[in-house]
Amino acid sequence: MSDSSHPQPPIPGGVRIGTVEREQAAAALAEHFTAGRLDPDEFDARVRQAYLAKTVADLSPLFADLPDGRRFGADPQHVRRNSGRDAAVLRRLLFVVAVLAAVLWVAVVRVPPLVFLPIVWLVLARRYAGRRSCRAG
Repeated sequence: MSDSSHPQPPIPGGVRIGTVEREQAAAALAEHFTAGRLDPDEFDARVRQAYLAKTVADLSPLFADLPDGRRFGADPQHVRRNSGRDAAVLRRLLFVVAVLAAVLWVAVVRVPPLVFLPIVWLVLARRYAGRRSCRAG
C-alpha cells in the first residue's frame, strides 16, 4: 500500500501534453514531409500518432530518426509554446498539407476537382471578410 503523503516522482517523459503541442508536432512532421524526409505513408502514420499522443514521451519516437529530434524530447522545456508567428506558420503548413491531400484524393479517387469549389469559395470569402474588417477598423 502506498503512502499518499509521499507522492511518487514523475516518470521522465510522463509530462502530459495538450492540443498545442500535438499541433506543433504535426507541423514539424509536415516540415519534414515537405523536405522529402518522409514518404506519404510515414507522414500519415506519424501525424496520426502525434494526435493520439498523451505525453512528451509519446512524441519523442516520432522524431528520433529526423534532424532536430530533440525538439520533442523528455524535457518539457523543449516543447515550444505557440506564438502568433508560429500560428501563422502552422496555418500555412496546414494549408499546404490540405492542398496536397486534396490533389492526392482527386488523383486516387478520380473525383472531379469541381467538388472543391465550394470549399475554395468559403476560404476565399472568409479571407476577404477578414481583410475588409481590418480596413474598416
